[in-house]
Amino acid sequence: MKNSFNLKIKYLFSALILLPFSMVSQQLSAEQKSVTLDHIKSSSTINIGYRQLEPFSFRDSDGKVTGYTIELCNMIADQLRISLGIKKLAIHYIPILFTERVSALNSSKIDLDCSVNTVAPERQNSVSFSVDYFVANMRIISLRTNNIKSLNDLKGRAIAVPRGSKDLLELNRINREKNLSLSIVTSDTVEDAFDMMMQKRTAALILDDIVAYPYINQSEHPEDFTVSSEVVGDKMKYALMMRKEDPLFVAFVDKTLGQIFESPLNAQLTSKWLAQKVVMKNTQNTQY
Repeated sequence: MKNSFNLKIKYLFSALILLPFSMVSQQLSAEQKSVTLDHIKSSSTINIGYRQLEPFSFRDSDGKVTGYTIELCNMIADQLRISLGIKKLAIHYIPILFTERVSALNSSKIDLDCSVNTVAPERQNSVSFSVDYFVANMRIISLRTNNIKSLNDLKGRAIAVPRGSKDLLELNRINREKNLSLSIVTSDTVEDAFDMMMQKRTAALILDDIVAYPYINQSEHPEDFTVSSEVVGDKMKYALMMRKEDPLFVAFVDKTLGQIFESPLNAQLTSKWLAQKVVMKNTQNTQY
């Protein structure tokens, strides 16, 4: 069933790009230079950064790197192969922490970060973002026994949040503006932040809802957790991240994403990866 779906996706995408990408191919053959495209063409390799963040990017139990954004980036890679005239393009998936993204791009360790990247003005001087592909809400994740329903319930308490994330930037701003006197405890990964909350080392975790659901679903007792109905801070727009000052590569990525989003592929990928993750399974009354 899974193989059948993947073959259908590949067929639809192949049909989709035959005509519209002639213009992009012409752009790539023009005189304008791109550090990223030059590297990909000369090495016949694209290095893709990712984090263990279902349903967007993760290594599954079989060792395969997959997820919604990974599928998007695989399609981008296939288009690069065609447009650059590469017979066989190798795709290397490289685990990258939130705090490593910018340096990994600027040092050419990766060509494209295909995980959860929130568009933030604070980052736009250092990196480039694609068009956004998803909008999430940041919420309070906690153990039901803590009886936490809102930010006011967190005053003076310890809160876990991943280091280097937009969630941390937003939480710092809200903490200052609302005088919450929060003790903010950071971690390298979302999993570590979730574990701190689960092990009662912090009162709660601040995290985007769609990223939190898989951790709750896969826990031994999903019913032990609550997700606030209150949205914390601004909406989180997710995008792919690229190195700064490479407009030709950014334009290629945006063009590819635009064609996917306008095609039947968009609904199929959303159904496969995103729609099923928005509601926590095997759990009742988990949101206040």
